[in-house]
Amino acid sequence: MNILNTKQSGFSLVELVITIVVLGVIMAGTVTYISNSTIAYTNVAQREQLTSLGRVTIERVTRDLRSALPNSIRIQNNCIEFFPIKAGSVYLTLPVTAPASSFTAVGFSIPSGANVEHVIVYPYNLTALYSQSNPGPIAGYSNSNSAPTTTVTLTGNHQFALHAPHKRFYLAEDPASYCVVGSDLNYYDSYGVSASQNAPPAGDANLVAEHIQTTDGGAISPFTYTAGSLQRNGIVTLDFRFLIDGEWIRLSHEVHIRNVL
Repeated sequence: MNILNTKQSGFSLVELVITIVVLGVIMAGTVTYISNSTIAYTNVAQREQLTSLGRVTIERVTRDLRSALPNSIRIQNNCIEFFPIKAGSVYLTLPVTAPASSFTAVGFSIPSGANVEHVIVYPYNLTALYSQSNPGPIAGYSNSNSAPTTTVTLTGNHQFALHAPHKRFYLAEDPASYCVVGSDLNYYDSYGVSASQNAPPAGDANLVAEHIQTTDGGAISPFTYTAGSLQRNGIVTLDFRFLIDGEWIRLSHEVHIRNVL
């Protein structure tokens, strides 16, 4: 009987160690690749979030400022305040020599839901506008009829200080404000008219955006205003800088404020 000697093949200890080391290197490279890819995706997602947040915020503030009454912009302590215009027309008669409780105008319409509080004619400066002087450029609005020739009724007897160059008048709501408080951008409205600007105003704050920075090695002004002239409109410059988890984006935008009085 023949006995066959068979050799059993296997791995030596050295081969096993080499294999483990090679697999470890491959796994380490794979983990690093996946980790770097995840970090890159997270950074891109954060930048996209910041960009979207900035664009939406800029669009919201721009839309409101475009309806701002000429010469009603005032800025203090990272707050911008203005009268939102809701309607306007041309007057036919106007009490400028003696007080009256109404005047006639070309017909106009007021948007549904607008809470018109004021009739404004030729707002020539901020002091007269916000102090609600009589005679002055601003009177309380009561109602108006709907006819080709409209009678605008005021809340009381008022004498307007001056005629507007083009006989234009505006109907506006109470002032509104955007304020950066801490890192939040808030919107305020329906707090009334004050001769001095309260920054921020009293009342409820409606959150518009978060993560806004007002310091970067020095103070940053989110709102600046260049008054209009006979040759150009007024300009509000928005400078919003958003920061989330070390990622930041800066958006600067100019809003033209009408200068038709």
